[in-house]
Amino acid sequence: VTAIETTILLGVIYGFLSITIGWLKQTIDTLLGREKELRNIAEEGEVRLTTILQQLPVGVMIVDAKDHKLTGNKHLEKVTGRKIKGRMRTDESYPSKYIYHNDKPVLQKDWPIARALTKGKTVTLQEMEYRREDKKRLFLRVNASPIKKDEEIIAAVSTFYDVTHEKELEQRKDDFVNMASHELKTPITSMKLYIDLLLKRVQHYEDQRALKAVRSIKLQTEKLQELVSDLLDVSRLQTGKLQFTKEPFSLTELLEETIEMLQETTKDHEIILQQAKDLTVIGDRFRIYQVVSNLVTNAIKYSSSGKEIIVRVEKEGEKAIVHIQDNGIGIPKEQRRKIFERLYQVTDPKEKTFPGIGMGLYIAKEIIKRHKGRIWVESEKGKGSKFSFTLPLKK
Repeated sequence: VTAIETTILLGVIYGFLSITIGWLKQTIDTLLGREKELRNIAEEGEVRLTTILQQLPVGVMIVDAKDHKLTGNKHLEKVTGRKIKGRMRTDESYPSKYIYHNDKPVLQKDWPIARALTKGKTVTLQEMEYRREDKKRLFLRVNASPIKKDEEIIAAVSTFYDVTHEKELEQRKDDFVNMASHELKTPITSMKLYIDLLLKRVQHYEDQRALKAVRSIKLQTEKLQELVSDLLDVSRLQTGKLQFTKEPFSLTELLEETIEMLQETTKDHEIILQQAKDLTVIGDRFRIYQVVSNLVTNAIKYSSSGKEIIVRVEKEGEKAIVHIQDNGIGIPKEQRRKIFERLYQVTDPKEKTFPGIGMGLYIAKEIIKRHKGRIWVESEKGKGSKFSFTLPLKK
């Protein structure tokens, strides 16, 4: 190869390398520019997110999965009365000195944000008591959720709502109901005694008009007594003072007695007991009577004249199931999940108004719950309802 050819070859190689290097430089500059642009966008997004979090009217806490670093917004610091900094403890048996439930410190593994971070669980509307360092006690409603990337948990976020004012109002309401119920109980009992005495005298004089009036007064007094009794039960349920005497008893016998008694209260409905196999359950006989009476009474109230009400009992494993079926107005889908709430009543502008203040089903639910049972409803608008509940059988 001559010197000229060598020179030409080197020139070609140099030119190719120059072009390649120039292309690489341009590509690298473009990539660096894009990286800077993306970094600016990410930083801008982070600033926006941080600003939003700081302005939210609820407390927000974020914990990172790698180093367990805690971050909280200003509202959370305002609620808790302290700076949110440092790292979340990883000792699952560590009892919190701030978070309590039923006057007991909540262990680290049970913190909503810890459950979201380590178990991937979403926690909603969990109520907890928070005790600040200044001795102030707050009630918080907490939500928590894991943050995932490619199915891997990279962090967890938790929100805190201060519901202390709601709790205080609820407590005042319960205190008022409890006081009013106790104050009303004695005069109503006296009223009943005097009405019974008056009824006997009126019956002796055979004055039908007066007799009808006194019987009406007696009926309304009994309804008032039932209302006060329900108010007392609600108050006792809220304070955990409702007493239960659990013992074995014949469920079928209780149903027969209750149906026979309630049948006398209506001439427009027939209450039928089906599959009356004798089953012995464990529970408070009076309280279960209270549940059955409430459900059958509701079935009568919400059913048209001439309709049958079917009561059926069956065995399933180690539990008895009672079904109470009516052919009444039914319950709309959007209202079914609320009917067991306190003071809730099924409403329909197209239907007539039914008496009551919405405590019977709430009391029934709480009674069954304390018997380790379950109560539910199956219903369709215009096609009636079937209420069911379970009780443990005697082993």
